[in-house]
Amino acid sequence: MLVAFDFLPRYAVCTPERVEVGPHAVPALLVRPDAPGPHPGALIQHGYGAEKTDLLPLGVFLAAYGFVSLLPDGWAHGERLPATGPTWKTEQSSDYFLTVIRHTLDDLRDALGVLADRPEVDADRMLAGGFSMGAMLALILGTEDERVAAVGALAGSPLPDLLGNSLFGGTTPCAELRDWAREHDAAAHVTSLAPKPLLISHGRADDMVPVAGALRLYEAATPAYAEHPDRLALRLYAHTHTVTQEQVEDAVSWIAPLLLSDDEASDSLAG
Repeated sequence: MLVAFDFLPRYAVCTPERVEVGPHAVPALLVRPDAPGPHPGALIQHGYGAEKTDLLPLGVFLAAYGFVSLLPDGWAHGERLPATGPTWKTEQSSDYFLTVIRHTLDDLRDALGVLADRPEVDADRMLAGGFSMGAMLALILGTEDERVAAVGALAGSPLPDLLGNSLFGGTTPCAELRDWAREHDAAAHVTSLAPKPLLISHGRADDMVPVAGALRLYEAATPAYAEHPDRLALRLYAHTHTVTQEQVEDAVSWIAPLLLSDDEASDSLAG
């Protein structure tokens, strides 16, 4: 079965495939264009308390542009939700949230390797993106893993900006996790990503992940992109902690031409 997109005539999109990635056999969805590669890759991570299917529309939209999208379940999320013991449903604490972040980051590093090894993927053109927790992870991955060629962060933030905020009732993480969050501050390490494309997309009225973190990241990134200002973008929207169709379309429209080859971009955007 193929799904065609009138607004993106370049590619039809194959039916999403369920795959398992990495040494922990992480359940994931793979969405690819119905065309031989090489294509850019996109590693897309969902938010806290969500699962891989929640960002499937973004993965499909990217595939219509010509990306091979991989969407894994986060640690202890989706198909990986534990049957017993603590879960995100019962443990509303900063400590548990950061524990999920740490484990999922390890899994994403493995997933990035799996995506890069696929024969239809160009390993030099891999996007890391996501929403909320997924965006935070994409920022860390992009600033710490040279395999990432671009980052798209929707409603994300550097981790230190979340310490002690209202996300989990103002609880403060333990010292070990607090130190870990500061060690992985995307704003502090953004120079290692530049001048690769970086999109920061956020709701001005976000009531879970305050926009202040996104603004701090943009401020830190701006000098690093002084010679390539077209590769850094801040997009703000008049909504809370959500992602809209307009936001998704804006994100893909901005990122895709920067990772597609000249021929791919001209064909995909010709309409």
